Amino acid sequence: MAGMDDVPSEILRAAYQRKPIHLLKVPLFYGAWAGCIALLFATRDHRFAIPIGIAASLLIANLVRGLGSVAHDAVHGSVSKSKTLSYLIALVCWAPTGMSVTIYQNYHLHHHRITNTYPDVDNFVVTDYTTNPFLAKVLLLSVYSFGYPTYFMFQMFRYVKRLSFARKVRMNLELLGFWGAVAAFGLNTPLHVFFFSFLLPFVFGAMLASITSMIEHFEMPAGEDAYGSRTYCTQMPLLAWIWNNVPYHLEHHKFPGIPWYNLKSFHHQAFPYYDEQSKKNCYPGFFSLVFSLYARILKVDVSAIERKYRSIDREGERQKSMALPGIESAAA
Repeated sequence: MAGMDDVPSEILRAAYQRKPIHLLKVPLFYGAWAGCIALLFATRDHRFAIPIGIAASLLIANLVRGLGSVAHDAVHGSVSKSKTLSYLIALVCWAPTGMSVTIYQNYHLHHHRITNTYPDVDNFVVTDYTTNPFLAKVLLLSVYSFGYPTYFMFQMFRYVKRLSFARKVRMNLELLGFWGAVAAFGLNTPLHVFFFSFLLPFVFGAMLASITSMIEHFEMPAGEDAYGSRTYCTQMPLLAWIWNNVPYHLEHHKFPGIPWYNLKSFHHQAFPYYDEQSKKNCYPGFFSLVFSLYARILKVDVSAIERKYRSIDREGERQKSMALPGIESAAA
């Protein structure tokens, strides 16, 4: 048996149980965001307006990440058996990222099919862009500090081609609806409030997305799902709570149908049954792991990356992978 295959079936059955009460976190998080906006209005002329704004922006960025985790589960079908309800929940929770949930669904379920292989978007192969050792390290640090969403956006063009005409229309309507609402909000809101309630959180959110992408898949192997990602923040309950347990990423990749609110309890109950390699991919904290991965980037061997992919037809691998469907959603 490998990885996490020895977890008792009764623990797994309990973990797969849906508990809709947890969806109350969606209005809670939106309410907290609205509260931050009200605070920004009330304090925009305060002498501490800027530090208050920065604090509010940090909170909003984390709330958006938490909402994104709910959307991610809706894409997997683990929040409801209804495809329509799953889509609506995903739309409401994913829209604040500024990205279409329709394209995200197509990409993400495919990511689970090809995790950490060469064509996987989450496997950033730096030698596709430069083989200069210094520039490669600069580029890796940039992507995994703040630039991942920009890289990700350009990678999504290949997934647009996978959409039917109706899905392409829906994708564009999603983008038009969200960015239209943002434009209306910006035009009718004081600059101070708009900056700290949307613009700066968007920047902080890009940084969070970049750093957590590095944590979850940087230099992880393809193949067995129990070894292809990292779990983190197991002893940081507040961060895991506001991010809706997305740090339990190893568990999610092995068992993608487990709802977010069950991942933490599943981890603690199932952990004794993991093999040693899987246990080593679970980390209690966040910041020490981030800095250790940055240290690995500074020592990255570009020639080793080149050797790893030298024998493959890179474009051919991309085209072959794009012909594969994503994994099945649990929504019926």
